[in-house]
This record gives sequence, structure tokens and C-alpha cells, in this order.
Amino acid sequence: MDAPAVGAAATGVEIGQDACRLACGWDEGSGTMSNMPQEDLLSTVLSTYQLRAGVYGHPQFCGAWQISTSGHHRSAFHVVGAGSCWLHMRDGRAPERLDAGDLVVFPHDAWHMLSGTAELHGEDNIMAPEDGGDGPFTTLVCGYFEFEAGDKNPIIDALPEVIVVRRADAGDHLEILSRLLVAEAHAEGGIGTHTVLDKLADALFVMVVRHHIGQLADQRGLLAALADPRLRKALSAMHADPARSWTLESLSQIAGMSRASFVQRFSELVGTTPIDYLTRWRMTRAEMLLRNPQLSVAAIAEQVGYETEASFRKAFKRVHGVGPGSLRRWFRGKLTQG
Repeated sequence: MDAPAVGAAATGVEIGQDACRLACGWDEGSGTMSNMPQEDLLSTVLSTYQLRAGVYGHPQFCGAWQISTSGHHRSAFHVVGAGSCWLHMRDGRAPERLDAGDLVVFPHDAWHMLSGTAELHGEDNIMAPEDGGDGPFTTLVCGYFEFEAGDKNPIIDALPEVIVVRRADAGDHLEILSRLLVAEAHAEGGIGTHTVLDKLADALFVMVVRHHIGQLADQRGLLAALADPRLRKALSAMHADPARSWTLESLSQIAGMSRASFVQRFSELVGTTPIDYLTRWRMTRAEMLLRNPQLSVAAIAEQVGYETEASFRKAFKRVHGVGPGSLRRWFRGKLTQG
């Protein structure tokens, strides 16, 4: 069975010079960029938690096949490059068909199985090759997302067990990115292909999260708060300057809300109080700073808004379960082993 051709032309990315200048905010009068957005809150959070993404396979199937990539304790994703397949999960839902261009993400490493038919044959992987029998030819691009920092990640915590993005619903940017990922994965011997795929996977996660935020309806968690213009202002302030002596009064003023309404709305959406969220954000920043052996614990305490080292150590242990010294020694040992 012949496989459909997949090449760079499949991306369909053609942007004229004028369109590019307009999209980038080029000011013809001054010859400079205008209206360039400041770093957004989602980017700040993802950067701090150190998002890492990659592609580890692009299998091709034909006939009877089924695979599961769960159990690796990290988020997984699959893009259907060509053909179709069926998604199976253990939550009682019926098998769901995925077609070329569709994307599925498992933020919490939920058990799943992709197969060539609507019926499974047990739960073991069946890796039929592309010439293994009758049936639709199917290609996948399989990858992962994970974070190197933070034992509790508010972005991942706010995502559901599974996200299915249909090609028809993806929007131009996400669809183009998915197609480019598929084209690059099937490029034979391309220079720097591995690096390109990892960067594309990284961007894919951000765009999936952004797409999910746009689909939110009566959801909870940090992503729901990001979709609220007033709460987003307060969150942006906390993230931009975590060392500042924030109070409920100052944060509610930034949000343009009364103190009581701000606390209630924030707690309902995020699931914790503004001050508790601020503390956890400070401790996440502190965790990253502890990786720098040149910074003392006292200096880190000051950078994240604590006047005394003792109060910082107490807060750090309450959030992380261990003191900053213990975590620093763990980092040092991990670096030595590496």
C-alpha cells in the first residue's frame, strides 16, 4: 500500500512580505515595530516551570494495530498525520474517531489506546507495520510535554484528562503548526530535524493551552483566571513582581474590584486565596533560584519578598515539604550524577 506524500508543501504556509509586516506590527513611517505585546502571563508561567517538549516517534500503520503511550508520568500528545484512527479511554466514553489533522493531548498521562478499528483486542500494543494488512493507512506523530520545575503545576492542574482538537476547530495557527510538525517528522535525513521537532512540540503545547482557554465555559483553575480580564491583571502583577509586599487591598485595586469580590472570585476560579497563590508562586521562583550555587538562601529570600531568612525557610518547607538547604543538596547531587 502506497503512503500518501508528505512534504514541506503540505504546510501551506505562504505569507507575503506586506502581510508579514502587517502581522508583525511594522510601522512604515518610523521603520520600527509597533504595538509589540509585552510578555504575557501564560508565557511567564511556562517559562518559570521550564516547559520541555519533544517528539519521540512518527509511526505508520496499516491493518490491525493498537498502541498506548501512557505510563511515562508526563503529558503525551498525538497528531494524526494521514488516515484515521480510534481513541479509547477507560472513563466510560465510547471510542472516538480521529482523522488526519486532529490532535489529542493527555495532560495527566491518562490511560489511552489508539487503534485502527473501533474495537480493541486486549490492552497490549499491536504494532502492525504499514504493509501489515488491509485497512486505512495511518501515520501519527507522537510526543510529550513535561516541566522541570514545580511539584504542583497550575497549568497542568487546570487542564482536563484529555483534550481533542479537531482540525476544523483548531484555527489557522494551530492547524499550520500541526501540519508543519507532521511534515518535519516525515522529512528524511533533514539537518537539525530533532531540534526543529522539539521546538515545534514546545510551541504546540502553548497553542493547545491557548486554544483550551478560548473554549473555557464555567471552568476552574489558573487557566480560567487567565480568561478573566480583571483577575488576569492581578495575576500579572504578582508574577511580574513577586517580591513586592502585596496585600489584598493593593491586588483588588489592580483588578478594579472590591476586596471582598476579588477574594471571592479569585478563590472560586483558582481554588485558593490570592495570598496563598502568591506564596506558592514565590516558592516556585525560589526553587529555580536555589539551582544557582552562587546565591545564598538569604539572598533568595530577599528576591522573593521575605524580610527574614527564617520566615522564608518556614514558608518554603510548608510548600515543598523540605527546607531550601535539602533541596539545594538534592540539586547538587543530581548535577553530580549527570
